[in-house]
Amino acid sequence: MRGIVARADGGVTVHLSARERDLLRSLPGQLRPLLAGEAEAPTVSSRLFSRGYEDNELEAEYHSLVAEDVVSQRLAAMDAFAVTLEEGSQRGGRWRTELDAEAATAWLSAINDGRLILGALLGVTDESAWEQHADDENPTSIVLYYLGWLQEELVAALTTALPED
Repeated sequence: MRGIVARADGGVTVHLSARERDLLRSLPGQLRPLLAGEAEAPTVSSRLFSRGYEDNELEAEYHSLVAEDVVSQRLAAMDAFAVTLEEGSQRGGRWRTELDAEAATAWLSAINDGRLILGALLGVTDESAWEQHADDENPTSIVLYYLGWLQEELVAALTTALPED
């Protein structure tokens, strides 16, 4: 089995290959400096921190009020994501771990931030430009595509636990 399966308690069980886990384990160290503003990439900052106001003065005030909290929340989610990747069990090239609802939410945040950063680095500005497929010659493109699949799996598993209206 591969993917993410909902649990009755609102959490999920993650089943991935050891190679997928290794890939995911490499992401926090690479993405954290960009999230924290310790490393700069021109398009990443604007992708991570969308504007709240068109007016530059209002935007600067808004940014001064919320930026620190947004960064703290994103870093906390990335750290929680990293911790859970060190847990679980591995057998025969397969890795499995259980995530409670809070950890699953941290995964969603970390994966989304990873997708935003990688998309910005690749110059993806519109989802329709990305809908074709990954560029097999570009590892960043492959990882972006994989994270999209993983995020979709996680959302699907988490939404099965939602009450029907």
